[in-house]
Amino acid sequence: MKRLRLYGPGGMDHVDPCCAYHPPAGQLLRLFTRQLFSYPAEADLRDWRAVTPVPDLAADVPTIYNAGMGASGRTYTVHMRPGVYWDTTPPRAVTTHDVVRGFKRMCNPVRRSPVLSYFTSTIRGMAEYCASFASPGGDRDAAELAGFQNAHDIPGVRAVDDETIVFELNRPTLDFINMLALTCASPAPVEYDAYLPDSPELRENLRSVGPYRFDVPSLSFLPNPAWRQETDPVRGRPVERIEVTVTPATPEQVAEKIQAGGADLAWGPVASSGPPAGDLGLALDPYLLLNLRGVLSTVELRRAVSYAVDKSALLDLFPEGAARVAGSVVPPGNDAHVPSLDPYATAGGRGNRRKARTLLAAAGVEDPVLTLVHPAAGAGAAVAGSVAADLTRTGITVRIIGLDPAAFHRTLTDLPGEWDIAVASRWPDWYDLNARVFLQPLVSSGNVAGYSCVDVDDLVQQAVETVEPVKANLLWQDVQRRVLDDAVVVPLLFRAPVSTPVRGSRVRDAVPLPTFGYVDDLTALRLVES
Repeated sequence: MKRLRLYGPGGMDHVDPCCAYHPPAGQLLRLFTRQLFSYPAEADLRDWRAVTPVPDLAADVPTIYNAGMGASGRTYTVHMRPGVYWDTTPPRAVTTHDVVRGFKRMCNPVRRSPVLSYFTSTIRGMAEYCASFASPGGDRDAAELAGFQNAHDIPGVRAVDDETIVFELNRPTLDFINMLALTCASPAPVEYDAYLPDSPELRENLRSVGPYRFDVPSLSFLPNPAWRQETDPVRGRPVERIEVTVTPATPEQVAEKIQAGGADLAWGPVASSGPPAGDLGLALDPYLLLNLRGVLSTVELRRAVSYAVDKSALLDLFPEGAARVAGSVVPPGNDAHVPSLDPYATAGGRGNRRKARTLLAAAGVEDPVLTLVHPAAGAGAAVAGSVAADLTRTGITVRIIGLDPAAFHRTLTDLPGEWDIAVASRWPDWYDLNARVFLQPLVSSGNVAGYSCVDVDDLVQQAVETVEPVKANLLWQDVQRRVLDDAVVVPLLFRAPVSTPVRGSRVRDAVPLPTFGYVDDLTALRLVES
């Protein structure tokens, strides 16, 4: 039996597709979920096909020429690919009703998608549907949630029959197909109505539509007997079993394990054995996310944090040439990038401790103590230590908490009062017409920072309503200016992907997926016996 062994400090922030988002989880969700559109494995990352969605559950991409897109650009008609089944007993066909259920579940008040705002600002009536689904949190049971879903519809998501679904948009949206390729847009089987989103009970009863079944307790994947290669143009099933070992090991230790033959691929961050490859848009990695719900509700204190940090010192934590000091939220190579918008980025990103102390005094917060959380994997601990040292020299006491990646992401979304600063990272959700991907989740309703500004909301609304890309980019640049002036984030570094992550000697033809944070596509590689 060919077994692919993953090893490292990755983590499943969530297993339920409606709310799972971050790359380590997405790498595994690709094994048992499918979307209407998805990204193929393309070895040449300079090829436009590496970042262009192709039909997955859909039979084809809607266009005006195949009558899939209305002349106004606001209606998309999608026909389902026949012959795709859930791994139920007996196998049951995936239908448009499952797609509709998936969109409704995104709005659930227990575990909402972190990028829900993409959809609520785009699909007709989805914002109103989500608002009426009640506010997040609180005690709810599965029957209550399912009852609401089954009694209420999203006006802009309509199943015409089992094979045809129509999306009606608020306005023409050039990146809509990219949204439909996100993991959170996966269909959901009717069985999920019996469980709370992402609950232990749901994890025990996951249904697969991909090449593998997920055994959650053992973190392993076995073949899905209902899957057929001829009905999946995106994924393959190269091995009989995939096993994942979660470890707190450092990237260097993970690399040593792989090179010694004890594992095949890293799960989560790992050291690179090659130079950076920056042909596509860069990532904002790392940056500081500031929580406005506690002591950092004072803008002068947030600005003091921004001035205090020596960004240039962080360059030594990464391979030479793999990172550069960040002066804006949107990195180079992405729409709406501006070389430097950060009003608190001093020469070379070295910080300004004197100005930081002045702002700290103006904030009127006596002896502030801030809780800084970071992912324990990768360079998270080193970045947190450097930032904490800068803040301490300024007069701010810092309490550092390192968390495994899954716990880190759950803390940001589920425990808003337990942290003040987070060492975070953001890779593009898509690469073409992507001005919104770094900004909209940061400022939209329900964002993890607790940020709210009427003027910024108006700018976002204007940006999403603007069809002309150049004008939209200018509006998103205005959003950036406001976010930075309000010191909601502190951009630290821009990073390029690495061209050669460490892989075991048995692995052949591994292909990184740019839209999944450059994790290797586990459905496309080959495994040989060494």
